[in-house]
Amino acid sequence: MSKVRVGILGAKRGLGLARQFKAHPEAEVVALCEKDEVSARKFLRELGRKVEVYRDYRELLEHGLDVVVLAGYYPDHAPQAVEALKRGINVLSEVCACHTLAQGVELCRVAEEAQQKGVHYMLAENCCYFNTVQEMGRLYREGAIGELSYAEGEYIHNGSRIWHIISPYYLHWRDWLPATYYCTHSLGPIVKITGMRPTKVVGFVSPNRTGRLYRKMGDDWGVFVLTMENQAIVRIIAWGYGPMDSTWYRLYGTEGAMETGRWDGDGRKIESLLKVHRQKVMEEASVEVYEPPFRRFAEEASGAGHGGGDFFVVWEFMEALAHNRRPPIDVYMAMDMTLPGILAYRSALMGGVPLEVPDFRREDVRRLYEADTWDPDPRKAGPGDPPPSVLGKVEISEDVKALLEEKTRRYREESDG
Repeated sequence: MSKVRVGILGAKRGLGLARQFKAHPEAEVVALCEKDEVSARKFLRELGRKVEVYRDYRELLEHGLDVVVLAGYYPDHAPQAVEALKRGINVLSEVCACHTLAQGVELCRVAEEAQQKGVHYMLAENCCYFNTVQEMGRLYREGAIGELSYAEGEYIHNGSRIWHIISPYYLHWRDWLPATYYCTHSLGPIVKITGMRPTKVVGFVSPNRTGRLYRKMGDDWGVFVLTMENQAIVRIIAWGYGPMDSTWYRLYGTEGAMETGRWDGDGRKIESLLKVHRQKVMEEASVEVYEPPFRRFAEEASGAGHGGGDFFVVWEFMEALAHNRRPPIDVYMAMDMTLPGILAYRSALMGGVPLEVPDFRREDVRRLYEADTWDPDPRKAGPGDPPPSVLGKVEISEDVKALLEEKTRRYREESDG
């Protein structure tokens, strides 16, 4: 039986996922699309010279692929996925799933049609596959804490020290993305654990005070509060750039609570620990703190990036292809994880007005948003489009631009060995 032929769009983030496809017994990485020659050379040194390299995405799709991995420019993920699905190519897309609501509508329509033909779409939200998150999902399905009442998720990543690497040129999407948009790392696991979708969102931001010092035009913190379909409340820190990183989740149910580890007193990370508090009303509590093992593929996942998440994302996707079944994070769940961040920023600009989170499973709902191209990209700004910050246009000094440009140049020279 021939192997699944995989093409990668984006050599930087794509390399981590390519490693997992290379290690999979039923897959082979055959092509890469990457304009940056330094990144492409690094990719080829690890994946092998037999990988064909393209600079144009359409040429990549014409290579004869079974799968394309979208790990390039985030605002382009949805239209790139649409193009691949229409060609009958399965799609594994990095986060986020879409950049505008109109993109989300089109992606859902095309993915629905593709699914009926046995062509699959999956969002590669790796935080859903942390050891703790997988365990929380198992416990929730077993009823360990009852029904969800309240939850919190946060993704705080101080990227200023590595901005010249992750945002390698002026007006890269990370430079201007609003603070609530990049929300799937914090919201995704809660959606995946509970199987619930959000129905309303209220958004807030803390304005740009420090971001402008390293070329970031969006605001420093994005926070939003969701109402879920069962009326539970969820608080999300979508993308915080504080001085202490944190990827953390807490769920309260009607019969208990679960919480992942955070920083302890001496500064060590304990994110792989889980605390489970079982307590029915008017009964004694039982509390357990432990490091959940991966209940399957522990050895294979141990060396994979993002706490093993990269392995499970690829494995689950390949299993869906092999058995022609709907992937675990399909296009609908991808929308549940992505759309609240877009709408939260709209809410914040309106002063914290509650907004409905549409259910794009329904075509009658999708029709209401098919022309909603509201987009904060300053390169495309048109009438009615928002600025990246609640402050309006955030000016970046020429000194900051020059400093980041020089740091990027030096990094590229050092990494091209």
